[in-house]
Amino acid sequence: MKKHIFTCAVICALMASQAVFGSAADGTYTATKPGIHGDVTVETTFEDGKITSVVVTEEEETPEIGGIAITDIPAAIVENNTFNVDSITGATITSDAIKDAVADAITQAGGDLAEFEGSASAADEANQGETIELECDTVVVGGGAAGMAAALASQQNGAKTILVEKAASVGGVSIIAGGPMGIDSKDQEEAGVAGTFTIQEVWRDWMDYNCWMCDGTLFFNLFEDSGRTVDWLEENGMEFNFMGTEQAAHAEGFPTYHIYADQENKLGAYLVLLDRFKEAGGEVYLETAAFELKAEDDQITGALCRQKDGTILDISCNAVCLCTGGFAANQEMVDEAVGFHLETFSTGTQTGDGATMSQAIGAGKGKTIQQLHGVTSFSGIQTGSGKDDIAKAIYLPNSVWVNTRGSRFCPEDLNYDTALSSNSAFTQGEYYFALISEEMAKNLEENGAKYYNVDTDVRYEPTVPLFSVDEGWTGFVAALEDGCEKGIVFKGDDARSLAEQMGVDPDMLELTVKQYNESCDAGLDIAMGKDPKYLTSLGEGALYAVKARPMSLGAIGGVLVNSSLQVIKDDGTVIKGLFAAGNDVAEFYNNSYPLIEGVSLGSAFNGGRMIGEQAAALAGN
Repeated sequence: MKKHIFTCAVICALMASQAVFGSAADGTYTATKPGIHGDVTVETTFEDGKITSVVVTEEEETPEIGGIAITDIPAAIVENNTFNVDSITGATITSDAIKDAVADAITQAGGDLAEFEGSASAADEANQGETIELECDTVVVGGGAAGMAAALASQQNGAKTILVEKAASVGGVSIIAGGPMGIDSKDQEEAGVAGTFTIQEVWRDWMDYNCWMCDGTLFFNLFEDSGRTVDWLEENGMEFNFMGTEQAAHAEGFPTYHIYADQENKLGAYLVLLDRFKEAGGEVYLETAAFELKAEDDQITGALCRQKDGTILDISCNAVCLCTGGFAANQEMVDEAVGFHLETFSTGTQTGDGATMSQAIGAGKGKTIQQLHGVTSFSGIQTGSGKDDIAKAIYLPNSVWVNTRGSRFCPEDLNYDTALSSNSAFTQGEYYFALISEEMAKNLEENGAKYYNVDTDVRYEPTVPLFSVDEGWTGFVAALEDGCEKGIVFKGDDARSLAEQMGVDPDMLELTVKQYNESCDAGLDIAMGKDPKYLTSLGEGALYAVKARPMSLGAIGGVLVNSSLQVIKDDGTVIKGLFAAGNDVAEFYNNSYPLIEGVSLGSAFNGGRMIGEQAAALAGN
């Protein structure tokens, strides 16, 4: 009897222990889940049934976007003993990968997921409805290039400034960019370039390219003093290297491009500006989203912002600078504006807040464009990572691009200009196809692109070639065959059978291939004028067609402004104290992303400085 009582007592003690500490068996367990740029591997350790350690051991996420999640999510999971913690705003995919890996580890350890589902947001829920009132001269919404420039300019010009940023860090979508455009900067003077061209020449070229269907005065206002903006940023600690032009197709263009000096740590450039802003007395609220503007008689009076824990900041101010980064993360808005599904880069926070908030107080609806830039396959791998093997066929100038009607639509060596190649692909709709022969694929795998007279890398990001022209494309044929199984590559014994696989008109594709082969035999691309050295006959044998699509680096616009970046109503009435810059504004574009390198980031930095100075002037400083 005593032995039985003792045994029952031990069992009860163990049950009580598990009730307190959880059911997961002690030990370290490893799980891997997909992140945004590759797999994320996580080691989770349990002691006494509790999560005591979460360590990300392998990942390929960008430090600018995913870096905060790599450190903060594991810490929150351990602190709260739950995988159900809040994701890092702007790094949701990375956050979810870590949380899913920890949930997997719990299952491996024999734990009950329900015991580890307790939300880490209990304290946040207690703050729902709490309101804090603040006062300042200027509120800047968004901490990307435009927002950081606006906040710094406002604060340095004597206005008490509050910066609110939805994400857990500053930088926004600007950390995806390469660098800004500038005219007559000190860096250009040192390179002997300053003074070799004028803002008037750049302006005329811009207007001609855009068929004069844009706000030319705004473009002039933005870039007349762009060299001084580059100098000002460098005086405040942001470092650039003057490149001039980057893409081979732009070698004869205006040398305006200044790239981030440290391409591996673009976030660091923004943290420097943030330090300068705070040193000058500016206030920063991260993971804080503005959701409503306050105005009376077309005059801004404040802004309402919601912090991560639910606390409302009711900020009274004289001016608001909208720098929310456009609407690339709002897929519904993108698809509605475009007319079909378009993959668009974002950090997850560019949801069109500037447009929706300004229109809610009577502002007009501004022009929108897509920052069309480059093409890629349907592999799901992000362009620029260098791992999308089938996309090599798309960027091969010897390939043949056809639309869903089976016709060519541009010379394929247009891929040396990522804006023009994407623009032309965009006009064909959601997708098109890049054709190569089976014989070409085998030769490329063995010999590389040089076998077909390709002597220049196609570059998508600064200094990062999509493929080397000197090396064989190891595994290329296997990648194409794998693509066939996935339905993103098609193969046929000839043009007609390929067309049936692609779902295009067999007669038209057969005619297109026939005429193209004849052009190759003649050494002259009669229809499109492609460089003869890239004319490689598709022959009569088996063909591959890689399903391809245009890409966008951002969805720009939505906020209606005048030529001074003041937000206006449809009738031109100014909403006093409300300004916008960066990707919230598209009035100086026509309908596509033009050729001058650095124009988007340049408009953000210059526009941000402009509206920050105007906001400070409005406050009487």
